[in-house]
Amino acid sequence: MKWLSPVLLLLCLLSGCAGRPSEGGPVEIRYWTGWTGHELETQKQLVDEFNRTHPDIRVQLLSVMGSYQKVRIAFAGGATPDVCSAVWADELAGYAARGVLLPLDPFMARTGRSGKEFVPGVWRMLQFEGRPYGLAVTTNTSFIVYNKRIFREAGLDPERPPRTIEELDAAAQACTQIEGGRIVRYGLRPQDLNRWIYVFGGQWYDPDTGEVTANHPKNVAALRWMASYGKKYDISRMQNFESSFGSTASPSGPFFVGKVAMWQTGEFALQHIRKYAPDLEWGWFPLPSPPGGRPRSTTAGGSVFVIPKATKHPEQAWTFLDWLTQPHAVGEFCSGIANLPPLKELTTAPRFREEPLFSFALDLAAGENVFGPPQIPVWPRYKQEITRVEDFAVFGGQDPQRLLDDLDARMEQELDRILQETQ
Repeated sequence: MKWLSPVLLLLCLLSGCAGRPSEGGPVEIRYWTGWTGHELETQKQLVDEFNRTHPDIRVQLLSVMGSYQKVRIAFAGGATPDVCSAVWADELAGYAARGVLLPLDPFMARTGRSGKEFVPGVWRMLQFEGRPYGLAVTTNTSFIVYNKRIFREAGLDPERPPRTIEELDAAAQACTQIEGGRIVRYGLRPQDLNRWIYVFGGQWYDPDTGEVTANHPKNVAALRWMASYGKKYDISRMQNFESSFGSTASPSGPFFVGKVAMWQTGEFALQHIRKYAPDLEWGWFPLPSPPGGRPRSTTAGGSVFVIPKATKHPEQAWTFLDWLTQPHAVGEFCSGIANLPPLKELTTAPRFREEPLFSFALDLAAGENVFGPPQIPVWPRYKQEITRVEDFAVFGGQDPQRLLDDLDARMEQELDRILQETQ
């Protein structure tokens, strides 16, 4: 007997070498998802509904949560599923540039679908070089929640949260407590440079010129501002304080127990606060912007739905993806897992507007200042390097301008290399 190599065996298993549909039966398509737990159960219910209402197609669902390397191996070897939602928005451009995804605009045009159905920021992140390569069924937002009791004790108006960077800095200082040289509570430590550069008016990439813009002046300003907190409050002292923090998914989360007055988070905070700090008096506000910045900015991301080019059943794959991204299925999924819908039609639906925090988040998500991952094939590495740059500036005290100049040069070179390889 001839033995298969481990890689070939894995590709065979992933591609579903066994279990071909019987002659004359429904066309079987394979759908891989990255969801698990309650989210996976909600997906299963939708897949069951699709299978009941589409007798000529049978969808086989597999969760690859925690096994994303399998997805990359499958795309590399051509043994892909027919539909996949285990692709992050960060990775979409890289897969599209390599030619392993089907562009979706021909399918959408034929079935009357349009990018105008989606909120603008989400639709932008689903495209590469002007063509859509993925669709979304959820979206997310970023903002700040705050402890109203701490605001009141600090002499701040709990019903008027900060609206500008200057007001945010003042609130952070007022809420910070230092006793015996040790921090016992701080107002805020801004984190995630990738997010704050948009608030300041910057960008990581210029789609009009095709150039990396890591050292955009607004990016530099955002990083200088973030690093200023480490200098003002002594970053080593802040780190020592943060070492006492519990998980944000536990009753000892720093925001829940009053160690932090303001928390950068998203709509998922609602479930955590209700579970771990139900008596907390709290509110929320958009990321405050400086003069010349972008008010009500937020980032978007998450998993996207794609049809791999290697599918043997593109029409059936599109039939399933089309159904799964329509208002009915999107509404059922998002309400079932407490996520935000990316479809404009659903942003006004009562079931998503009844909860005040969700209503606020939907308004953010539907705005113009929503930024998904720049659709360039180097973005996953670029994003990792942005985190390193943030650490060097905040914890290492290095010069933001020099750090971002260096990052700009390296990523421009890397982008040129990858674009040449994929031409």
